[in-house]
Amino acid sequence: MKNSVEQLSSENHSAKDGRDAIIYQSLFLMNLLLIPGLSFLILIWLFIKKKPHKGWQGIHLYRSIQLSILAGFFIIIIPLVVLLTTDAFEVSLMVMIIYFVTMHAAFVLLGMLNVSRAMAKKLPLF
Repeated sequence: MKNSVEQLSSENHSAKDGRDAIIYQSLFLMNLLLIPGLSFLILIWLFIKKKPHKGWQGIHLYRSIQLSILAGFFIIIIPLVVLLTTDAFEVSLMVMIIYFVTMHAAFVLLGMLNVSRAMAKKLPLF
């Protein structure tokens, strides 16, 4: 019985040896580290452009978009809501800075793990 990754990769022979999956996960990391927003728009454009999302590389595309949305929620939306709805601004600012750094580091490490799994032609960890 074949491995699930081997089955998925045999469905999609046209992809250049897994390079697309590495690009998708790298765009997720770029969204966190280099050019936020623009990298997410490129991911969305690739999602729309490559309509038949088959194989393990399509899963990497889905997961990178899902993680980008999740990271945006946890890194931007939650701290803003807490800062805007609290009475003790100075204390909540300190806590939100620690929260932001911790969550950002967690998402970066998860992205690096997914890039390494894309290079190994394995499914991403969510």
